[in-house]
Amino acid sequence: MAGILIERNGYLREILHLLNAASWDCQWLITGLECYATCGWEGAEKWGQETLLLSNQVFLHDVEARDMQFVWGLFSAIPSRYSKEEIFAHPLPDFWEEDGRSVCLREHLLPQHPLAFLEILSEDSTSITVSAPEPEILQPLYRLDCWTEDAEESNRRFLAMEAVVKEFVAARGYGKMSEHTRRNLLYHVWHSLYYHRPDRPFCREEVETVCLRCWKGEL
Repeated sequence: MAGILIERNGYLREILHLLNAASWDCQWLITGLECYATCGWEGAEKWGQETLLLSNQVFLHDVEARDMQFVWGLFSAIPSRYSKEEIFAHPLPDFWEEDGRSVCLREHLLPQHPLAFLEILSEDSTSITVSAPEPEILQPLYRLDCWTEDAEESNRRFLAMEAVVKEFVAARGYGKMSEHTRRNLLYHVWHSLYYHRPDRPFCREEVETVCLRCWKGEL
């Protein structure tokens, strides 16, 4: 199991080049789709739909020609041997867990569709998460000229941090935190300690220190 977090604004062309996707005998199940450039060029109309099943050739042709921005989208690479009926017999991939948490925060990342060998998730034009059962297929993506990191390792630190923050709030409340800080406390602590710092190990005491400063209204 492997995942890579990419800070890229929904553009897939270079990602697909580095994955050598043109060599794959696959089709693409695309769900939760929202993208720009959905009119004014041949074949654009289909990109206004929410769910698509495209051959690898058609998908790569359009991305190569337009490199459209995918604001939201789940792209499941599924071997061509599977029929449409077999593919749609399974639940469609989704962005959210039942409790409203992003699926990108799972400790172990795998393509959601059981027939897929790779998944690309574009989230709100801010980040892209690519997951696959075999880590080797993702290694070329670390050559991208944008921020990349091991998504599973990042998630493990986030989840550990989250547990400490929740314990702190349960024990002491929010103190003098502003309403904005209360709503965004997890991400405030994350950005203070771990954002773009993959080599910084999780430390309970550091998390508690940042929480205390927020509690006092210092941050």
